[in-house]
Amino acid sequence: MEARGVEAAPDIELTKAIEHAEKLLSAAIDVVGAAKVDLDQTWARNPKVVALTILCRSISNFRASVRLVQQEQVLEARALVRLMYENLLWLAALRERGAAFVQGMIEDEAFNRKALAERTLRVTAKHGADTTAPGAMKLRSIIKELSQQFPKTKKLEAGKTAAEGVVETTYVEYGRLSLDAVHCSVTALGRHVSSEQIDGTIELVLSVVPRTPPREVLSTVLHACRALMGAAVTANELVGFTTATGALAALMSEFESHGWQKGD
Repeated sequence: MEARGVEAAPDIELTKAIEHAEKLLSAAIDVVGAAKVDLDQTWARNPKVVALTILCRSISNFRASVRLVQQEQVLEARALVRLMYENLLWLAALRERGAAFVQGMIEDEAFNRKALAERTLRVTAKHGADTTAPGAMKLRSIIKELSQQFPKTKKLEAGKTAAEGVVETTYVEYGRLSLDAVHCSVTALGRHVSSEQIDGTIELVLSVVPRTPPREVLSTVLHACRALMGAAVTANELVGFTTATGALAALMSEFESHGWQKGD
């Protein structure tokens, strides 16, 4: 078993991509800092505030993903980029539906919390634990409270959410990264397996560090940039545009001038 995996990436292109990523990160942070939002009774559930918080989440994911690439943890970085594409799907739906989508997010969380509490109770009963114990009664109370507060809940699904917005193609990348880097799929597991011929015998080699072709090292940074750019532009639009608008436009042009817009 060997700790091999990441092959040398194209240094020049990767260096340019990371330099671009640093400028994009600064511009995205500027969107948050420059945004002006008049708060109303909805407070943190104001669609503009929600847009900015999703952008903050994307910025955090972005910083970590680029750092992971630099530490040769490319598959872990791709898992974070998948989260960034999910953020972008949510932002696109937020732009289309506004407060109605925020309500959908609230109901989705209620749905998941209730389902988790119900499953915990079922597992508790299945294994013979006391379902009248204080912990179990607390779960029953949570289920009852959520049922009363949200008599009709609905789970948000990424595919359906993508269809509501103008970035439906983003769902393709979201799905590809789910299969490639997030789920315990045959595709993902295959990255840890290779074979070698040693003394005339073919041997199976398991690598702790998953194999990553050079093109994927670069493409991971580019995917992260695409996702953050989409999130920053959408959030910037939702808050009525900020002083970072010009910088974002310039960075989009720079990205295209490098030929990166063509994809992997």
